Amino acid sequence: MKRITDLIGEYPLYRASCVLSRVIPRKFAYWVGLRVADVFYRRHTTERRAVMNNLRQIMTYRGMDCSDEKLAVAARMTFQYFGKYLVDFFRYTSLTREEVDKIVTIEHREYWDQALAAGNGIIAVTAHLGNWEMGGAVMAAYGYKINAVTLPAHMEKIESLFQKQRMRRGINPIPLGRAVGGVLRALRRKEVVALLVDRDFSRHQDRLMFFGRPARLPRGPARLAAISGAMVLPGFLLREVDDSFILRFHPPVTAEACGGEDALRRHICKVLETEIGQRPHQWFVFEDFWDQPHDG
Repeated sequence: MKRITDLIGEYPLYRASCVLSRVIPRKFAYWVGLRVADVFYRRHTTERRAVMNNLRQIMTYRGMDCSDEKLAVAARMTFQYFGKYLVDFFRYTSLTREEVDKIVTIEHREYWDQALAAGNGIIAVTAHLGNWEMGGAVMAAYGYKINAVTLPAHMEKIESLFQKQRMRRGINPIPLGRAVGGVLRALRRKEVVALLVDRDFSRHQDRLMFFGRPARLPRGPARLAAISGAMVLPGFLLREVDDSFILRFHPPVTAEACGGEDALRRHICKVLETEIGQRPHQWFVFEDFWDQPHDG
């Protein structure tokens, strides 16, 4: 299963991206990111076709025009928005309240407060949509303790760089391989645990209908919610056309209130369909999502 980091290359390119994203003006950094993204769009034909296939499924399900011309435009936009995502990842090594207030609008902050008030910690679920890494940093800037389950990078140096970046933003990483214990301990401390719920890196074949076709989506978040009693709070940091952001929260739910683990899983799936469906060009999945290998 291809990971986003596989597209970028080796460690020296990461280091160069870190330096350049911080020292040049934001608008110019975005311009560079767009040009690099266009190169990747032209050269990475397998990933380009995969993105177009994913967009076709989403747009067809939503009754949208999915001609080859429209798909090509949307796919190129996906690569370009990913280029901007990378600029932000390297540029914002930390965020202050002042920086957050300048570029981020929070929608339905009351849902966050409601979930915290329940007293069992929060399972914050999101997707590879918009700028998920920055979403955690935004709430960390407000003084909240944020933990995030992370998939280790293939290269040790890149993994170390990514983890340092996250910790500077106030995010405590929990490696995927030993996540369950770390998640439950964080929830017992009444903290927030962020989980990406649009990719299943297990070997399970427990599929759900997603944009009209069966797809592999993880069971873990719903199971952890059922075990812990924690509130599940969907949240997404979405880019606007002027490169400001909206951090949008959805109403928090528990597994019990939702009707059990399976019902909660379906609920999360519907929230993903809503948000991804509105901005499919900001969903960064660079392999054919609905035709994933059966071996995981």
